[in-house]
Amino acid sequence: MREPYRIAGLWVRVLLLVVLLWGALVTLLSAVPRERDLADLRAGLDAGRVIYVIYSENGDGRGELREVRWSTAPLFWYRAQAPWPDDLPYTKARLVADAAPDIADADAFVPDPRPVLRRAVAVHGNGIFPAWPFVVPVPHVSWMVTVAWIAAFVIMIGTERPRLGNRWAWFWLFTIGQIGAVAFLLCEPRSLWRGLAPQAPPPLPLGGGRGCVTALCVQFLIPFSVYGAGVVVPGLLDVLTGP
Repeated sequence: MREPYRIAGLWVRVLLLVVLLWGALVTLLSAVPRERDLADLRAGLDAGRVIYVIYSENGDGRGELREVRWSTAPLFWYRAQAPWPDDLPYTKARLVADAAPDIADADAFVPDPRPVLRRAVAVHGNGIFPAWPFVVPVPHVSWMVTVAWIAAFVIMIGTERPRLGNRWAWFWLFTIGQIGAVAFLLCEPRSLWRGLAPQAPPPLPLGGGRGCVTALCVQFLIPFSVYGAGVVVPGLLDVLTGP
């Protein structure tokens, strides 16, 4: 009688995992864009090819931008940085005017064909919870990643005896470890590639303390992984989309 529920649960895990991996890939690519110049951004905005813009301000109160990242498709990201080529500083107001003169608030989401404009936030979050599941830079559908992350977190909290570690261990991997949601869906309550076959727990499953240390180690390694992926993935996309 439990077999149909297990099959349904397996497919729910697969669906949530696909959404989270897609969101993580888009967020990663937006963090390691290809270098371009301001003229490319303005030409793309003028032609209506840009769908998403993330800007960083200098913080001097004058509104001058330090960096602008933009996307012409979810997997294709570019960046222009100060110093800007003309005599005038490139400000938030100039960016809004280039994107759509009638947008009053550059932090608002606006309908197509105008691009979404958003101030840059740290993808690691301001507290212990990661920010990346909640700021995936894709217009109008980023909420799917948010829902998938929250669903995975609720499933983890509701799992009485996770196989690889207790709930405290998984809590730290979900939060400061950044990758907990993906790892949990992949490995709990049994490895996804094992399907419905039974699987024994490891000899020493993670407790809360070891889980926290593991999460801190993973967090330390993430910048190196992002840099490596930022070199490999754009090159692979060039090969796949090239003539």
